[in-house]
Amino acid sequence: MIGFAGSLSGISETFGKSMANAAELAIAAANHHPYKINGKHVLFRLVRVDDQGDPDRARHVANILVRAGVIGVIGGANSTTSVASAKIYATAGIAQISPAATTRKFTEMGYRTTFRTLGGDSEAIHFLADYVTDDLRASRIAVIDNGTLFGVGAAAHFIDVAAKNGATIVSHDTVTQTDSDFDKILLRLKAQDIDLIFFGGYTSQTSMLTKNMRRLEMKTKLVTSLSGVVGSSFLISTGAAANGTFSLEAGLPFNKMPGWRKFEAAYTQRFDFNVYGMTPFAYDAAQVLIAAIRQANSLDARKVVDVLHRIQYRGLTGTISFDAAGNLRNPSFTIYEVQNQRWVALKSHTAE
Repeated sequence: MIGFAGSLSGISETFGKSMANAAELAIAAANHHPYKINGKHVLFRLVRVDDQGDPDRARHVANILVRAGVIGVIGGANSTTSVASAKIYATAGIAQISPAATTRKFTEMGYRTTFRTLGGDSEAIHFLADYVTDDLRASRIAVIDNGTLFGVGAAAHFIDVAAKNGATIVSHDTVTQTDSDFDKILLRLKAQDIDLIFFGGYTSQTSMLTKNMRRLEMKTKLVTSLSGVVGSSFLISTGAAANGTFSLEAGLPFNKMPGWRKFEAAYTQRFDFNVYGMTPFAYDAAQVLIAAIRQANSLDARKVVDVLHRIQYRGLTGTISFDAAGNLRNPSFTIYEVQNQRWVALKSHTAE
């Protein structure tokens, strides 16, 4: 059994389900070519458990999966839940591979069991802030975060780099992760001659913020980072208001990922569901976990963790290998803009 811990209900339900679907697809592919460990055929099964995006629930889910005897876990589906549950998996010696946790804290807690298949905020935000000040030439910037570990961390790092690049941070506001009415903040910003708003928050809130801005006839650019917003769901929910929205996402553009065409065809055939920016990273999280089990030739979870620390695996999103802390080596990032209600890749960067 392989566990999946993520938001399967609530505000991020579709986002979490897309990642669970991707992990399911990777497991189905592996089961088409079963192999033996200790003389017995090995087949994998995904155990999906809903943490509702809540840290307390995430800890409860982690205990459920540990007691169930899973050999590894894909999750959590955001930084807050990933950090909250990490100690439980570490104590049990079970690999936790997150396709979504970008906060530095996740891999700075010192656990050998924590890994992520996408790049973190440190590399991503530096690239984005440089783009905002150098390419978009934004000099007066407002920052809004949604109060989560991810949102607060991304906003703080963006402010630091943008300010060093010479931009003026006119204001910094914090909302809750369930707020959907941004009018009070936006009306104030509209009167302050802002070039750009950076938002550290999730997909559903980004859609609401974008629609609020267009309803108030604001011409200000909106930029977000590593929120999983790039995909059809945001375009459908936001409509024409999406045009002019910028986002940085992990990885290369979908059509430049080594295994994209095969993945897209298989995913579309199996699931009537949208693909989000982080969906492919859940597929690779399951793939690399299964590859580590094969290389370990063992169902001992701690031996699988040992293999993950030295593995080199060519996945859907590129080559996957981890540093000593569990960070993805040489992660890639791409900046997109919505043009004519389509996401258009503008610039990519691979960290050395």
